[in-house]
Amino acid sequence: MRMLSFVVIAALFGCVSNSTPPPDRRVTLSPELSDDVVITDFRCVKGAGGFLTLQANAVNNTGSEYPLQWKAQWLDSDGVEIESLVSTWNTLALQPFEVKGLKCTAPAPEAVDMRFYARKRP
Repeated sequence: MRMLSFVVIAALFGCVSNSTPPPDRRVTLSPELSDDVVITDFRCVKGAGGFLTLQANAVNNTGSEYPLQWKAQWLDSDGVEIESLVSTWNTLALQPFEVKGLKCTAPAPEAVDMRFYARKRP
């Protein structure tokens, strides 16, 4: 009985868990990435100047160089895209098993949300 109580308490406090957190609804990864590249530590926060900033890590889980493209699409309070030069595809080559930080800032303080997209470079 004592062991069962411990397992229940541990599960309630998150000590026993085999599940991964649900993906962020703002992140869209192209299916061809599969598990070769994953996006971790995804954050989007408003800075002191009132601009949203995106930060994430791209992780290459393969033993080969991986060509990746990513972009952020910034949205206003109505959910409409804010047109900007910073909303273009960024290209990088991830080295084998490399973790690379990605960062970009909204083009206007009116941005209240965003969408993140990643795909294998064609």
